This record gives sequence, C-alpha cells and structure tokens, in this order.
Amino acid sequence: MKKNYLLMLGILLSTWASAQTSNLEKEAIKKVVNTVFEGMRTSDSAMVNSVFAPNAVLQTILPAKDGLSATVSANRIEPWLKAIAQPKAADKIWNEVMDFDQILIDGNLAQVWGRYIFQIGNNFSHCGTDNITLVKYAEGWKIVYLIDTSKKEGCQ
Repeated sequence: MKKNYLLMLGILLSTWASAQTSNLEKEAIKKVVNTVFEGMRTSDSAMVNSVFAPNAVLQTILPAKDGLSATVSANRIEPWLKAIAQPKAADKIWNEVMDFDQILIDGNLAQVWGRYIFQIGNNFSHCGTDNITLVKYAEGWKIVYLIDTSKKEGCQ
C-alpha cells in the first residue's frame, strides 16, 4: 500500500512539474508576442525585429472580391519594420491587443492563436485572428511565421 502512495505522489509531482514548465514556456511565448505589440506602439522596429527569426514569413488573409473566397498576401518584414520605425503622433500610434486564445507547445515548436483588435491612436482600424508559429532557439523563442486575418466588421 505504501508503494502505491509513493508511486501516486511521484506521478502527481511529475505532472505538477511538467505543468509549471509549460506555464513558464507559455509566459515566455506571450512575452515574445507582446514585444511585437510594444515595439509597434513605441515605433521601435529594432524591438520588433529582435523577436523574429531570420527569413520569417508574414502573410495576411483578405476576403476576395467575390466575398466567398480569400486571397493571401505575402509581406516582407523589412517594409513593415520601416513603417513601424516612423515616428507617430499620439493619434497615429499603432496599438494591437491580442487575446491568447490558445498556445500549443511541442518541444521547440509553439503555435499561438488569438483574436486581436488593431487601433490607430484611439480609433478602431480592424480586427481579426493572429496565428503565430515560434521556434525555440538557443537564445529563446523566435517568431518564424505569422499569418492573420483582417476585417472591419464582426469584431467582438
């Protein structure tokens, strides 16, 4: 009977330790994603660039003209970083806020899925869903792929 209790205790401690590690990794991943948003708010393109892996891919899904299908546009990171770096008046500051609806981790691979709202200054611009893939390198988590949707309606 004592062996069963020790085995149960060992399993519980192992499960608890694994959950704690997972929570720490999730917080590290959130920090990477929020670094992008903070860099956008402060026009700090170096901050944003610091959390992207070399050759990262950026894409946006937009409704096609027929309204029934979608188009995918590929975006280069350099022009986006250049736009972030431009100083902005208070009413032009880019502000994206994301809900971290789901974070999945398998070793050195992570996937973040979440709805977002994007404002320019205090004005609503658009909303959608971010889907972000990260890889854990020696220096930490880096974004390797970001695809999002963008819409003006149905943002709740």
